[in-house]
Amino acid sequence: MRLAIYPAVFKNMTAGRYMRRITVKLSGAVLFSAVLLLAAVPLAAQPKVVGHRGCRFNTPDNPETPLYENTIQSLKFAQTLEIDAVEFDVQLTSDGKVIVFHGANVPGIDKDIRKITFDEARKVILPGGHRMPTIEEYLKQAKKCPGVKMICEIKKQSSPERETMAVEQVMAAARRLQMEDQMEYTSFSEWICREVHRVNPAAKVIFLDSGVFVKTPEYAAAQGFNGISYDFNGFMNHPDYVERARKLGIETTLWIVNSYEVVEWAVRHGVDYVSSDHPEKVKPYVDAVREFAE
Repeated sequence: MRLAIYPAVFKNMTAGRYMRRITVKLSGAVLFSAVLLLAAVPLAAQPKVVGHRGCRFNTPDNPETPLYENTIQSLKFAQTLEIDAVEFDVQLTSDGKVIVFHGANVPGIDKDIRKITFDEARKVILPGGHRMPTIEEYLKQAKKCPGVKMICEIKKQSSPERETMAVEQVMAAARRLQMEDQMEYTSFSEWICREVHRVNPAAKVIFLDSGVFVKTPEYAAAQGFNGISYDFNGFMNHPDYVERARKLGIETTLWIVNSYEVVEWAVRHGVDYVSSDHPEKVKPYVDAVREFAE
């Protein structure tokens, strides 16, 4: 049996090389592992794939990529992959305006995004010649693929007032563009999560946490959140959280999934979503496992 998959180890390569798949023959050991994996987990439990920051080809060793995180170019590439969702980040500038950027440090000028003005942020040339999109620019491109969910991470700010400003601006933009059904929201800030539901009780809110001592699914459900998004440390130390979340009717997302071993952990434990810097690799891998089961 031959399947088109990507190499077993993620490497920092140029965008062109990322897009070239290789065809390999699955060894008996790999096939045996796949059979065990699929026997343990129902097909319906296959995780959905999220592009983290669209896709994240920029690294310290490769900053000049044509696919820089949280840019329109990165989003466009992610949209070609037929993945389930794209995650992106928004920050608030010193003058209280939303900009699509992870931060906090701005490359090239070595300043905190929260301490420069919106106009200053818009003038910055990121590695590879990119610029930070406005929320309207980013969402207009997102709207071209309505089947791809947009997961907006609203970054923590210095005060609840600033966090409310960020929430209201992002959600107002989604409302103006008639994209409310395509949007989901996530944050490490519980205030932000609650503010999203204040503005729109029907909005989907995913609570972010990381490390060993993450909040329980019961806690998240009690706050009215629709899901939990934890790093591998959080879920690895509490694998029972996945099943507990399912029983509570809330979703689970595992991040950042940049190795096939972690994808398989997610499949075995029934995680709903995996968020990866390299969805172009994770998506065909998950598809190959699903196709094998069929």
